Amino acid sequence: MAATVTIRRWTGSEDSPTKTDITSINTRANAEDAHSTGSITNSILIPAAGTNYSYWVSTRLSLDAIEGGTVDNLKWYTDGSNNFGTGVTCKGATARFYVQATGTPGTTGTQLTTEDHSSLADESTDVFEFTADSPKQVPGSTSSLGDFGDFFVYQIEIESTAASGATASETFTWKYDDSSS
Repeated sequence: MAATVTIRRWTGSEDSPTKTDITSINTRANAEDAHSTGSITNSILIPAAGTNYSYWVSTRLSLDAIEGGTVDNLKWYTDGSNNFGTGVTCKGATARFYVQATGTPGTTGTQLTTEDHSSLADESTDVFEFTADSPKQVPGSTSSLGDFGDFFVYQIEIESTAASGATASETFTWKYDDSSS
């Protein structure tokens, strides 16, 4: 039987984060530290000049069931095509541990940098560079139940040239090897 692995979005305090299973649903990147599937409350405002940001979206895998074996060789990727529209980008990086997202609710989040998110492995980069043929390797493996592996943290960036209204949806993929029985 294959292992059961779910994708969790972490929000809230570092001491007691909320871990929402987003495996089979969408999650919006808004200007607030909360999971939402469609709320337009606290949308990221289009700035008159410069850039506004979503709050960081911190995702991590959870092993929920396994019968022997290991889950490893973690990878994260996109389809390679940014369909968000003009003036909208998405940047991300791996992180060793969870850091709560901050910012000004309803306006902008804090930019995702190694200075503001101390556990990022590297500076965040355009996530559409990570494809099935060239995925982002995410450190981690486990044979035990629970959260495992590093986080993949991403953020939407909205420039003054962005159009008003909802953006198109994008699919981000986690992939892993499963040697369970």
